[in-house]
Amino acid sequence: MKTTTYLRVSLLIPFVIWGICLLLAMAMNTASLDQFTPKMPEALSIGIAVFFTAYVLGIIFWILPYALLALILFFSTFISQARMALKVFALSPLAMTLLTLATVILIELSNSGSLDQDFSSLILLATALLLSWGYICVGIGYGIYRLLQRKGIIRDEAPVQFST
Repeated sequence: MKTTTYLRVSLLIPFVIWGICLLLAMAMNTASLDQFTPKMPEALSIGIAVFFTAYVLGIIFWILPYALLALILFFSTFISQARMALKVFALSPLAMTLLTLATVILIELSNSGSLDQDFSSLILLATALLLSWGYICVGIGYGIYRLLQRKGIIRDEAPVQFST
C-alpha cells in the first residue's frame, strides 16, 4: 500500500470512531452505568457516557463539514505528492474547525437571527473541543501510519519523511 492510499482510507477514521461510540452509547443505555464501568467513579463514568452520546448526536453538526473536507482531502491525494498530502492532512483539523463553526453559526443565525454573548462562549468552547478532537483523530491516523510503515505494509518508491 502507498502512503496516498492509506491517507484516502484514513478519512474513514472519524466514522469508525463514531460507530464505536454509537455501540458503546447503546451498550451503556441498555446496561446501568455501574455494570458498564464498575471501577470508575460515578462522575467519570457519566462524563464518558456524555462524551459518547455527544459525539454520536454531534454528527448532525459535523457530517456535512467533514464530508466536504474529506472530499477535498481525497481528491488532493491524487494531485499532490505523499509528503505534501501528509502535511495537508496534518493541518486538516484547522479546516474542519472552521467549517464546523461556520455550520453551527449559520444554523444559529437561521434560527434566532442574531448571536448573543452566551453563544460566543459556546463557540470558544466548541473551537477548543474541535481542535482537540481533530488532532486526536490525526494522531490516531498518524500512529497507525507509522505502525504500518514499520510492519512493511506501507511502502513508497521514495521514503516519505515528515519534516517541518
